Amino acid sequence: MAAGRAHISVGELARLSLTQITRRGDRSILTMGCVALGLGFLVDLLLTDAFYSAYAQIGATAASVDKTYYWILVVSLTVSVVGIANAMLISVQERVREIGTMRCLGATGGTILGLFLMEAAIQGAAGGAAGCALGSTAALLSVGSTVGFDILLRVPAATTIAILAGSLALAVALSTAATLYPAYRASRLDPVEALSYEL
Repeated sequence: MAAGRAHISVGELARLSLTQITRRGDRSILTMGCVALGLGFLVDLLLTDAFYSAYAQIGATAASVDKTYYWILVVSLTVSVVGIANAMLISVQERVREIGTMRCLGATGGTILGLFLMEAAIQGAAGGAAGCALGSTAALLSVGSTVGFDILLRVPAATTIAILAGSLALAVALSTAATLYPAYRASRLDPVEALSYEL
């Protein structure tokens, strides 16, 4: 470690990230909402397909989700990623002086990068959890109201867990990927210029 450089642990990065998320509640809610809506749609489609597959296995009429919905899902997730990237770019602009102060106090570019990526991962996980709950409820209500709510018991638990865990991991990955460019810009800010920056 170079002299004059501050080392920040992962736990401290997480604490700082939670503080920033709380301070910028409205923007954080917008970011988590983008993730929740996109992931909710994904979970709804995947669980609906799983429910229909289970329904077909008991000898009922085969049904599945129209493949057009998956194209709509791709557009939805793309819009979510753009929304997250936009929110994080604005966040970087709002925090230029703060970033400059951190850099002057010894924070490295990697620390700044890690801070923004940690914020994105936390928001992605929270939005993903909300999306999983939203999508699961929508799938259960839509399929259960037509074929019976006992269909939930006919889908293997491993399938349901895989869908939810995979969707949650995707939420974190998309949120983090969308933040890479804004985080990189923040990490490359010159401390002197950042301190003299006027919003």
